[in-house]
Amino acid sequence: MMQIVRSFFKPAMLALILLINGLVFSSAWANSIRIFTLSADQWARPRAGEVIPQFEPVKLAMAYWESGTDASILLSHAGEDSGEIWASELKDWLISLGVPSDFILISSGLQGSDEMRILVGSRQELMN
Repeated sequence: MMQIVRSFFKPAMLALILLINGLVFSSAWANSIRIFTLSADQWARPRAGEVIPQFEPVKLAMAYWESGTDASILLSHAGEDSGEIWASELKDWLISLGVPSDFILISSGLQGSDEMRILVGSRQELMN
């Protein structure tokens, strides 16, 4: 009888471990948003077609966007006029780098006016 219990116990424990790991890994992948911060100091540099793709946050955001199948980009800025202008200009640059305008969202409400946050993830996640 004990042998039957042991032979059943090992596969059952293995199945339980695999199930738990699957749940942990699937929840880890559920939120795929990545945040890249572009500082006002970085943005103050002279901007040209060869310079913008070299900004580390833009380069990383573009690479992450290109790796996703349903990825969109959300530009989060401070709600003031300068933040809106900055976000619009960055959106134009992203379009020139190959991101379709339908995949770029702009949102105000960021607390600091000295940075722009570039969030990359699924549209559904970004809208939540």
